[in-house]
Amino acid sequence: MNEKPLEPQRKVSRRKFLQAGLVASTLSSCSNNEPAKDPQPNSNQLSRRKSEPSTVAIIPCPSYDHDPLPELKKYLTQLSLPDFRNKKVLLKPNMVEYRDGKPLTTNPAIVKVAVELLSYLGASQIVVADGPAEFRDTEFLLQATGIGPMCAKLKVPFIDLNLDSLVKVENAHGFTPIKTFLMPKSVMEADYVVSLPKLKTHQWAGMTCSMKNLFGTVPGRKYGWPKNILHKIGVDICVMDIMHMVRPCFTLVDGVIAMEGNGPLSGTPRNSGFIVAGCDLAAVDATCARTMELDPTNLLYMRLAERVVGNVASENIKIVGSPISTVAQKFVLPDTWKDGHFSLGGLGEGT
Repeated sequence: MNEKPLEPQRKVSRRKFLQAGLVASTLSSCSNNEPAKDPQPNSNQLSRRKSEPSTVAIIPCPSYDHDPLPELKKYLTQLSLPDFRNKKVLLKPNMVEYRDGKPLTTNPAIVKVAVELLSYLGASQIVVADGPAEFRDTEFLLQATGIGPMCAKLKVPFIDLNLDSLVKVENAHGFTPIKTFLMPKSVMEADYVVSLPKLKTHQWAGMTCSMKNLFGTVPGRKYGWPKNILHKIGVDICVMDIMHMVRPCFTLVDGVIAMEGNGPLSGTPRNSGFIVAGCDLAAVDATCARTMELDPTNLLYMRLAERVVGNVASENIKIVGSPISTVAQKFVLPDTWKDGHFSLGGLGEGT
């Protein structure tokens, strides 16, 4: 990956980030209750897009006591997986915060499925890592969410990405005004990164899934809680830049119990009963949006993903396992959804 050792650098004020013209235009469009205008990708950004059709697997999983791995294994050869043999793999769940009775985080049962799948595929080293966006007491979160005890049971280490050593990563051809990010060394040195999101509606982005989940790879000690600088610059364009830097190769979405309404923190549980897997994260997220009966092209970051990440149009996505029609439910959207787009009035919440 494109990285440089971390060197001493001048402090950059939050104000300097927020003075960028792109920031002003993004926030202006939000406050005027108008759809954000789509940034125009340049040739370097367009060249990063996956060109061939994508395959996405929807696997029934009625509860966290059910093991979906045997069914998922039936479709692995169709998913164009990378060769995980003898590779170091970093699994990135969603550990944004803990609220009793709220499905905010990836369930530890899905972490278990992912670890067992990667072990089956020959990975030599597996770590679980996240940089929680809202809550700074990661030890508490590990225990409260059950992810910590699950990691201990599976004998896989957990890395707090908010406190990890940092490396400089160039973002010369990104959408944001940040040309050099400081990213966790563990993320950038992993052979492969796998996203393990919780499927939720989102007050700023419309939906959070495998791509938005990668916000948690950005260290809070450099970019704030909940990654404030990135929220101010613009969630949608930051998602695209983080995707380019982290380059996740696979995702396994926890849609067993999802969240609808004012997610990602204040919504309500929705029993959806499935997991979704695939290597094209744009195609997976577009599929997950359709299981919510949400048109992915109504989401700015999904429109950008169609141009610079992978497939969003349904005709370019092959669904294996369960058809979307058998699992789709109309989700309650956030209060920020007005007249077919999201109207944003302040800092958003978490991931």
